[in-house]
Amino acid sequence: MRTLSSRKWAFAMLLACIGILISNTARSEFYVAGQGGVSFPGSFSHIEGIGPGFGGSGYKSSNLNLATSPLYGAKVGYFLPRLNWLGFEGEYFYTNPHIEQQPFSVTTPSGQTFNRIGEKPGAHTSMSVAALNVIVRYPGKRFQPYIGIGPAMYWASISGSEIILLNGKPLSASDSSLGFNALVGSRFFLTKQLAIFAEYKYNKASFTFEGNAQFKADYSANNIVAGLSVHF
Repeated sequence: MRTLSSRKWAFAMLLACIGILISNTARSEFYVAGQGGVSFPGSFSHIEGIGPGFGGSGYKSSNLNLATSPLYGAKVGYFLPRLNWLGFEGEYFYTNPHIEQQPFSVTTPSGQTFNRIGEKPGAHTSMSVAALNVIVRYPGKRFQPYIGIGPAMYWASISGSEIILLNGKPLSASDSSLGFNALVGSRFFLTKQLAIFAEYKYNKASFTFEGNAQFKADYSANNIVAGLSVHF
């Protein structure tokens, strides 16, 4: 199990962004923002066992649907002094895409499928994301549409005392993974320093859950967020 600390990684990234901001001239524009919204995850997909905890290496499962979740977090970023349409942004946000209770099936390495072998109990899931985005915007005085993309570090954990795997034990596992974050949005300035914004984010990552879960899976989510930013 990888044991990277989400708080330490996010704090280091924010410090690096602040250092860049301080080193720039007064003509640079930098900002801090709070954000909140709703995350619509699809499912844990392409699930495959990596050990006996999931029945054995090569065992595959049907997708596990994930629940809609609140999203909240913060941003810090800046735009270049000369190329004021180009900027960099660090952000951190948190969601709870819990595994829903649902029927599921398992396919063995030999290709034999056991359909709807049981009702899969739900599981608590937490997801922390720290991303570093490259932002391109239209630098209007009031209205600023923008797009962005960049690498992101994901930390996921799943747990639940009522979750029973093929090995008959309660589920408890976590993992960290490098994925990516993409966004499109628009910002509207209420004053020279204060703006509101709304954006769509897309997240993608892959996890290998060890512990007593012992399976790997892909994760993706569509997110709608809004927030308030202060510009300096």
